[in-house]
Amino acid sequence: MTTVALSSLTITQSTKPQKSKLNQLWSDVEKKWQRNQRYQAKLDDFYHDFKTSTEEQEACFATEKWIHHLFSFIPRKTIKGAQREALYDWIQEELAILEANPFNTVNTTELRDTFTEALMADSSNQPETDSITDEELGHFREDMSMMLGYDIDLSDEELLEMIKEPQKFHDYLQELIAEKMEDEHSEGEDEIDWGSDDFFSEGNGQANVNSSHDRTSKAFFSDKQITKLYRQLAKQLHPDREMDEINKSEKSILMQQLSQTKKEKDVIALLLMAQQYLPNHEMVMDKDMIERLQATLKEKIRQLNIEHQELQYGNDLKSVIWRKFGGGNKAAREKELRQYRDTLLRETKELFEKCQEIKTVKQLQLHLKDRANASRFEAQLLRMDHSELFGFDDDWF
Repeated sequence: MTTVALSSLTITQSTKPQKSKLNQLWSDVEKKWQRNQRYQAKLDDFYHDFKTSTEEQEACFATEKWIHHLFSFIPRKTIKGAQREALYDWIQEELAILEANPFNTVNTTELRDTFTEALMADSSNQPETDSITDEELGHFREDMSMMLGYDIDLSDEELLEMIKEPQKFHDYLQELIAEKMEDEHSEGEDEIDWGSDDFFSEGNGQANVNSSHDRTSKAFFSDKQITKLYRQLAKQLHPDREMDEINKSEKSILMQQLSQTKKEKDVIALLLMAQQYLPNHEMVMDKDMIERLQATLKEKIRQLNIEHQELQYGNDLKSVIWRKFGGGNKAAREKELRQYRDTLLRETKELFEKCQEIKTVKQLQLHLKDRANASRFEAQLLRMDHSELFGFDDDWF
């Protein structure tokens, strides 16, 4: 049997290689765990400072006001053809900006509802249902496709019925928008699979290795000594045994962490807590238990490395913000943030000024004309083949 002191993971009554191997693994776990804790704390602190600024919210409110201002031009019959398409595209673009902003507090669902209602109330978009022609129905379909940004999958009969009963069309649009947002959310989640079995694998069979580690960890957690250790920690950290209110609150958090280790069968997290809160506790291990501890430590190291990759390169908002603004020293970060906030303030001011300056259809049409021309130019570029775009002939190659 071998005695293990958790305060330093010192092994007695064992061979020197056993001591060296187990102590090295334990040391690696501690270093990587502390590394992740430091990195997470850095992300949390930076995110907190970033979130306290109001420039993002102000920019969102300005965008909301500008969208409502654009809504007011939808009923204007003098806005036709490419310019009406440009108006719809502009509104869609502004809505997408709001929806993509993680700090947005504006209800974009209500905005989209208002957009739909404005379109349905616009007589230029709604032909007389009693005498509607195929051409008019086609124009209505095109207008709705412009608004959504993709073709609507409805037969002429279904579309005609929805024109007669606008609420049905409203419900249909809401369903389409909800499906699109759900698809985009799913694509974002599937973009990177940091937890894939072969992320750090150098060969085949990694899934079987992981399964073996899981079984080892669960079996290890069920060991009588680990169970005893858990109970001692629960006794030590239980908030009901604490009289001081501040300490009681801290122990409540610790008890939640301890319960999580039991739920996840995380032996290493349990041992780390024991090292901190039961520094004098010792465990007696036989050869089989030592081997299971070694396997569990190796798996914990692998998991900690994956967690570190997620902190650095994952899609979590805190990680994304840090990658964008957290480079360099403190002075460089402050400069980058200051420039970003200045940009937001300038854009916010410009949006409010637009709401005041663009009052008439003629004033808006100047902007719509520019946007329509830009869209046509982009479409032409897409249609041009490589040789037309750069003036190359076959002899060039």
